[in-house]
Formats: sequence, C-alpha cells, structure tokens
Amino acid sequence: MRMFGHRRPRGSLPGLLAAAVLAALAVSEFRLHWVESLLGAYLAATNAERPETGLVWEQGRRARSALSVVEQMAGDREAQERRARNAGSLGEVLAALAPGQAVILSAEHFRELYRGLPAAIAEEIISPFELLQLAGEGRWSRTYLERSSDGLMIYLLEPGNRVLRQFRLAAAPLALVARGGEGESKTLEQIPVFRGRIYPAERFFAVLAELGEEERRGALPQPERLLGVAAQIRRVGISDEALGGLVEVGFEIRNAAGVRVILLQGQDWAVWRLRARMEGRAEAAPAGQAAAADSRGP
Repeated sequence: MRMFGHRRPRGSLPGLLAAAVLAALAVSEFRLHWVESLLGAYLAATNAERPETGLVWEQGRRARSALSVVEQMAGDREAQERRARNAGSLGEVLAALAPGQAVILSAEHFRELYRGLPAAIAEEIISPFELLQLAGEGRWSRTYLERSSDGLMIYLLEPGNRVLRQFRLAAAPLALVARGGEGESKTLEQIPVFRGRIYPAERFFAVLAELGEEERRGALPQPERLLGVAAQIRRVGISDEALGGLVEVGFEIRNAAGVRVILLQGQDWAVWRLRARMEGRAEAAPAGQAAAADSRGP
C-alpha cells in the first residue's frame, strides 16, 4: 500500500528570508542610490590618506601647479610695472622691465626722467626744444615705454592713445643708462671698466677746471648730481670704452654708510682730452675720436 505524506517545500525559510532581504536592498538601491552615497562618503573621508596616483590626480596636480605659476608671474609683472611707474630715473625703469614688457607713464613723469639723462642720450631721444613744444601744445598726456632685447621704444601719446612721436633708444646708449646711478658697496677697482684708470679726485677736478666751458660740459654734463652728494669724493675712474659716443666716469665716495660709486657719462672726445691732460700726454685723439676732437678745436 502506498503511503502518502506532506510534500516538503522547495526552499527553506532562511533562504526565503535572505532572498527577500536582497530584493529589498536592490529595490532601495535602485530608488535611493544609498550604496553610491556610502561609497562617496567613505572616499571623501579617506581622501587625505590615499596616495595621489592615476591620470585624474596627475591632471589635477598639473592644473594646480600651472595656476600657481600663472599667479606668481602675474604678481611679478605687476610688481615690476609698479616699480617702473615709481622710478626716479630711466635706469630704474629699465631695471624694472624685462624684454617684451612695457609701462605707461604720465607726460610729467617722463619729463623728469628725461631731465636726468646725459645730454647726449637725451638729444638722441628727442631735442629738449621739441619736447618743450609738445608739452606746451597740451596734447601730450602719456608716454608708453616698451623694452626690447635691443633697445627701448618710446611713444608719446595723446589722450586718445594717438601717437604724437615715437623714438627708439639703441642698445649702446641704453646700456649706459641702465648702468647709471650708484653702485652700492663697490670700489672703483671692483668695476672692471675702471681698472688701471683711477685718479685722485683732486687731480681730476683741477684739470677739469683748466678746460674750456664746452670741454667741461662735455666731460661732466651733470655736475649738479655730484653737488648733491653728502660725502667727499675720493677718487675718479675713467672707462676706456665708448658706447654711443659716451664714456663712463665713476666717482668713488666714502661716508658712514660705506663706499659707493656714482656713475656719470661724458662725451668721449671731452673725457679723452681730460684724461690725456691728467696723464701728461699729448692731446692726439685715438682713432675714431680724432675727427670729433678736431672739429671742436683745441
């Protein structure tokens, strides 16, 4: 006789419960995305401890580095332009500008810088009479200076940025302007162009007084700069190099702050005559200067 009993269910109760829980989790994840939220929170919490690796991290690092460099360059450029705008001499403007950089100055500021230039360099830029005419007309309002690798471009502008005049200061006189001023904590021996051509200040000024007015003005175009020195001038150095018809003359002074050298530029023919007299040599100008010297008379 066949015996019939109860059929066992296909799945056990624990299995059914597990399946129900998984189904509930799947439905809740589909609707709430809680797994992604938990994973995101975990990654954010452990972000500082994880090493920066991978393409995304590298791109982010490079972007931050590039931004920092750009900000630094912008800050440096702004500082350089600010120094140029506050400069007290054209040499200070040049020191603040790298090739390719430019600055805009007021007409009044440029006139002040122009007055501080050696006469020969100032004349090479523009005649002072022409500059006076432009200032008197009232149209010149600003000056645009642009530094290049081989000179300095100068644009005199009207209020609407129309160019009234433009000039180029070549590299040779520009180098003299850039070196002009005071060399802090230096002696004449520390400046190579003066080595072997250094003289007592008393001898220099005594011979200078023996020259004619034109020669004195040629050899020392800006004597007022030395009058403002609050110290005694001890020695004078004369360069043996001429740039753009100009020769550097260095005046060494000593005071409580130490030693420094004031650099001025004189016209080569006049400086050579003065130096020849100091050394007791005949006044026969070297090649390249004889014609200029002879044209000015004894």
